[in-house]
Amino acid sequence: MERFYLTVARVAKKTLHHMVEHRIPMLPDIYSRHFYRYLASIDRDSQDIIEKQQQNDVKEVVNQQDQGLNIMQELSEMVDMLDQITGQHTKQLDNHLLCIKTTDKTNDLAKLKKDISHELSLVIINNNEIHSHIVDAQETVKRLQRKMEEVADMATIDELTGLFNRRALFSRLAEEHSRAERYGQGFSLLLIDIDDFKNVNDEHGHQVGDGILKGLGAFLRQNLRGSDFPARYGGEEFLCLLPSTDVEQAVQVGNKIRQLLSESTLSSKKKGVSLQVTISIGIAAFAPDDDIDTLIKRADDALYLAKRQGKNRVVTEREL
Repeated sequence: MERFYLTVARVAKKTLHHMVEHRIPMLPDIYSRHFYRYLASIDRDSQDIIEKQQQNDVKEVVNQQDQGLNIMQELSEMVDMLDQITGQHTKQLDNHLLCIKTTDKTNDLAKLKKDISHELSLVIINNNEIHSHIVDAQETVKRLQRKMEEVADMATIDELTGLFNRRALFSRLAEEHSRAERYGQGFSLLLIDIDDFKNVNDEHGHQVGDGILKGLGAFLRQNLRGSDFPARYGGEEFLCLLPSTDVEQAVQVGNKIRQLLSESTLSSKKKGVSLQVTISIGIAAFAPDDDIDTLIKRADDALYLAKRQGKNRVVTEREL
């Protein structure tokens, strides 16, 4: 795993040098494309390391799923066994009851009482054993479920902020883009950037900066609508997908969270520091023949204009 991360860092450094040398714009989406293109074209050893790690991640998920299926199969077999055992005991008890009804001999009744008692004790023992197996299986299933959720979270959740990461964001954007093209139901993007975040890191340190990012993630989850999809886009930038939302509605949402944040403070629990920060927001709405890159580019241009106009404001693509 350490070799994997060192390889990613090395390729990332080479990619940056390549982009600077060829004067390629340093936008996150462009950087991502060049990273993988650069990796695939000139560094086969690094590519093998990264692909191997990705394959291991997939194998881990498949392994967890297989274990879950095996346990469910065992549970099914236990239920079948319980049915068979219960049926056998039930049949035997029925025979004993029939004998009780058809005999009047004291010796026979005493023996039947003993046989019935023995049969019932066997039922209790078998049921207790099966119950114990089922409880153990349930605990194992819960552990596997938690593990699978952790693996899924690693693939879709940003570890610092708890929001969705870029991978999950672009997957969701692709779905919404397809829906918009098919049904003509538009959506909007809010590209959010913390104003003067570099000053926060410079004056208070990166731990406080991380606390502010985490706090903003929690703030967005609490104050955006349930249908919205907030994600960490990169650094101090957050991108929020607003389904079935036009520009005017997106402006209302953007101004609401901007205003609420300006009246609040975000804190870093590790350092015990609370700060008041502001955000700038660029808004773009889906248009016919849009692709995801051009839509994000318009939101980014609107955000850049918000910064130039004085920060702590919402700017739409219509103002470009």
